Amino acid sequence: MARERSPARDEARRVWLESGGTMTARQVAESVGTTPAQVRKWKSADGWQAALEAQKPPRKRGGQPGNKNAAGAGAPAGNRNAETHGAYTTVRLDDLQPEQRAYIESLTLDTETNMLEELRQLLAKEIDLQNKIATLEAAEPDSLYIDRVVEMRTPKGQERLKQQREKLEALQREEDSLLWDMDGGEGGKPPTRQQEKKLERLQREIAALQDTTGDRARELEESAYNVTMQTVIKASTFERTMKLEAELNKIHGRVIKLLDSIKGYELECRRVRLEERKYNLAKQKLSGAFEINPETGEIDDESDDLSGDLDV
Repeated sequence: MARERSPARDEARRVWLESGGTMTARQVAESVGTTPAQVRKWKSADGWQAALEAQKPPRKRGGQPGNKNAAGAGAPAGNRNAETHGAYTTVRLDDLQPEQRAYIESLTLDTETNMLEELRQLLAKEIDLQNKIATLEAAEPDSLYIDRVVEMRTPKGQERLKQQREKLEALQREEDSLLWDMDGGEGGKPPTRQQEKKLERLQREIAALQDTTGDRARELEESAYNVTMQTVIKASTFERTMKLEAELNKIHGRVIKLLDSIKGYELECRRVRLEERKYNLAKQKLSGAFEINPETGEIDDESDDLSGDLDV
């Protein structure tokens, strides 16, 4: 007949797991009323360590929930550490140069003034492009200009760092197991000299590996890529001139379009003013009271005083 399983065995496993593996063999033994040696046997036979690892949530990359590693640190608000080309960067007025900020703050809702300012800027851009084209045309025909530099980069090998971290974790597990065995031997015997020497050796290896992996991780963080190939793309004088002339044509088209808009705005202003004069004249005819310009002796239909509007 099979021997009945001791209730203390399951109770010891439960107590140790609930402590998160922090209780020693002696503490567990005192809790369930048995010997530390028996507790160590149960731990090995029932796979307590594997059960403890299984109940832990999987460790995610980066900081863990609740940690305060970065408390009081980090980049300040409005920093541009992650900026690449800057096309999608949030720009505030305070980020601009004083003269640029002053120009934006001086803008008004007056259409005529804003159109005139825009026309001036386009003409200035047009003149700048013409000057650059003239400089290129005066240069040597065989001159080359750097357009861009393309680099091919490959990540530095991290296999060695991974192996070192795995070895470090294995040594730490071995150290934990040895400390468990040394804690309260059978009958309260102190740890043996062999166990103490083994513990010292493990601690030396762990300290050395921690320094090595830390230095290696910092090295990879500072420069995680190797430049394997670099390509310099250059343009001839003709190619650069063609690009500048294409941009000059675009700016010139915008100037023409803006001039059409200014002309349309002026015609609309005249039409509105004519409608106002017609309204003023019709109002005077209905009231029978005409306003006479003393200088010309003609009816004044340009008065802006609408206080005498008829009640309908």
